[in-house]
Amino acid sequence: MDSIRNTRWIDDINFLATELPKRHKNLFFQKSKEDFFKEIECLKTNIEPFSDYEIKLQIAKLIASIKDAHTYVPLQISILLPLELYLFSEGIYVIGAPSEYSEILHCKITKVNKIDIKEVMDILSSIISYENESHLKSQLPKYFPAIELLYDLGLVNDIDSLKLTFEDKCKKIRVIEIKPIRLKEWREKLILIKSNLMHSNKIPLYRRNMDKFYWFEYLDTSKTVYFKYNACKDMLPTDVVTFCSELMGFIEKTMVESLIIDLRNNFGGNSSLLTPFMNYVKRCDKINRKNKLFVIIGRETFSSALLNAYFLKENTSAIFLGEPTGGKPNCYGELERLTLKNSGLSVCYSTKYYKIIEDDSLPSLLPDVNIALTIQNYVNNEDPCLEYIIKGHS
Repeated sequence: MDSIRNTRWIDDINFLATELPKRHKNLFFQKSKEDFFKEIECLKTNIEPFSDYEIKLQIAKLIASIKDAHTYVPLQISILLPLELYLFSEGIYVIGAPSEYSEILHCKITKVNKIDIKEVMDILSSIISYENESHLKSQLPKYFPAIELLYDLGLVNDIDSLKLTFEDKCKKIRVIEIKPIRLKEWREKLILIKSNLMHSNKIPLYRRNMDKFYWFEYLDTSKTVYFKYNACKDMLPTDVVTFCSELMGFIEKTMVESLIIDLRNNFGGNSSLLTPFMNYVKRCDKINRKNKLFVIIGRETFSSALLNAYFLKENTSAIFLGEPTGGKPNCYGELERLTLKNSGLSVCYSTKYYKIIEDDSLPSLLPDVNIALTIQNYVNNEDPCLEYIIKGHS
C-alpha cells in the first residue's frame, strides 16, 4: 500500500517539475534551475518517511523558495488557535482572543512550548512565499495559529493543545495552555470579536468597517476626506466606479481641503477599478497639491493595490506615509493554478511580469514618512499616520 502511495506522490512531483517551469512566466528568475531540480530529486528520494501532509509542506517549502509571493501552495488547515496576532516591532502580540483567554490580550508571545519565538518564526517562514520582509511580517501572524503546520514542521508534539509563554506590559511571564478549535468555529469567533470592535467609535478609523471593501468619512474639523480602500474589488450594492463617482461629487460640493487615501490593508484585486478616481485626483487642483494629498501604505499593500499606489506616486503630489509595501514594485502576478491529480494539491503560479520601475532590486514601495505601528499605539487606539497628517493641519 505504501509503495502505491509513494508512486502516486512521485507522479505528482514529476508533473509539478515538468509543468511549473513551462507555465510560470519565469520560474528561475531568482532560484537556479539546477537547485530547483536538485530539491525535486531529493524530495522524491525521501518520500518514504513523510506523511502526506508533511510531503505537502515540503512542496510548499520548495515553492516558497522561488521567492515569488504570487507563487505558493494554499495549504489546507482544519483547526487553529483562537487567537488573532500582529507582528509589531516589539514582537508578536495577541490582538484578538475570546473571553476565556482575555488575560493574554495585548501580551507578547515569547515561546512556543519551550522553543524561542524567533526560532519558531524562522522555521514557519520557510513555507511562506514572500518577496520582501514587509510581506513576511503580514503573513507570519496569519500562519502562526495553524497548529497543524506547527506540528508538521516539528515545532509542537501535539495538535490538541499548545503551551505558549506570554509577557505582559509589566514584563510578567505566564504560561498558558491554548486549545485549538475547528476552522468554522474559529471564523465565527473571529467575526464576533471583530464585529464588536470595528463599528465602535473608540477605535481608530483604519480599524473600522473592515467588512467593507471601501468607504469614506469627512473629518469636519480638518476639512479632510478619509477614503479607506480595503480591497480592489466591487461590493454590493455599489461598485467601485459608482462609489468613487459619488466620492468625487462629495469632494466637489463640500469644503474639502485635503484627501487621505488609505491603502495600508489592501491586498489587491483589480487595479483598473480605481483608475477613474485616480485620474480625477490627478486633475483636481484643490486636492493634488503638496500637504493636501496623502496616501497611507503598509505591509498589506500588495498586488493591484501596489499598482494603484505607484500610479499615485508617479502622477500626483501625494505624500506617502506608513510602512514599506508588502508588494514589490516590479513583480510577477496574474495567478493561475495547477492541481496535482493524485493528491489534489493546488499550486498557484504567476503568468505575467509587471515592471513599473527601472530598479528591479527595489524590494518595496517606500513611504516618504516611515511610521510603524507600535503595540502601545494599538492598545491606546491611536493611528500615528492619521495623527501625523492632522497635526500638520492644526
